[in-house]
Amino acid sequence: MTTDRMNQLVIMVNLCSSVVEGMEHLMSNRKNERLKEDTVLGLMSLAGNLKEMQADKTVIHETRWMAEVIKNWLFVYDREFKDRLYRWYFSTLKEIRNLMTEELETCPVCGGKGGPHYGAAVYVEGGTKEESVLKPVRVYMKCKDCGNYYLAKEEGRFFKDKKGHRRTKAGCERLLADIGKFRTEGAMLFIGGERSQLYKEAEKAGYPLSAISLEEFRERKEIEKYSVVILEEFPKSRDVKAVLAGAAEYLAEDGVLWFDGMDLDKSLKILEKKGTPIWRRETQEVCFTEEGINTLAQSCGLCVKSYRRVGTANGRIEVIAEKLV
Repeated sequence: MTTDRMNQLVIMVNLCSSVVEGMEHLMSNRKNERLKEDTVLGLMSLAGNLKEMQADKTVIHETRWMAEVIKNWLFVYDREFKDRLYRWYFSTLKEIRNLMTEELETCPVCGGKGGPHYGAAVYVEGGTKEESVLKPVRVYMKCKDCGNYYLAKEEGRFFKDKKGHRRTKAGCERLLADIGKFRTEGAMLFIGGERSQLYKEAEKAGYPLSAISLEEFRERKEIEKYSVVILEEFPKSRDVKAVLAGAAEYLAEDGVLWFDGMDLDKSLKILEKKGTPIWRRETQEVCFTEEGINTLAQSCGLCVKSYRRVGTANGRIEVIAEKLV
């Protein structure tokens, strides 16, 4: 859900409130030059951000007008100015909210537009009937272009004990055997935790093995090349394209990358058949479909060689992709 653009929009909401608060103090203390400068700086910064976000030109113009008026003391604190200040405030907040909605609808994989696909709700019962509410706790969108799913809302505070995905010894052996069908020689890079079951089984697979954490993988500047790269899990990021492209940089020519993810379609089928809730499980920002993963792989310089659905209780999608030369 969280992207750099969404974070910037949240900061802009807070900046709006700070500007209005500064203006209210300035009304009662017009000699405070420092406060005036801070207010003008906040308005100009907000105008610049709105322009960068391609916001409505009327809102941008009104923000700049407000900055000029305050900068040159061209206002009188009366009812008319106060009304205009608050009209500006609410119209700017509305525009930022519209930009937030647009950001939620934008697919992080291909930039296409998505629509609501699945929403989980929780019934919260209070002391009186009026206090009982139905709250959406998880909402997935589906991209109309590439077909992948992505998370638009997650209220994690309601459920602290989520069930994560655990790999079995047999499952790790099986997926390493799948990788062996494409590469049996060369060095392997394991991106993840060295205490995991998958790492322990990878050590036994016979490849010269190196390991780095998810944090090191995203910050490392010196990159060696490997015949096989295993991405144990996706970081909690919406920018899956950057994650896969970063992992692909470690691949030698014709090297293969293994990764997996939550199978949302499988989870929904289990929900329909057995009523098994999926909002108590760990989720991820983007869930793949077969069509969608091909689109994503090609944009990262990869070609999907194997697409496999595994698991019964918790569906997973496992992918082996080869680096394009």
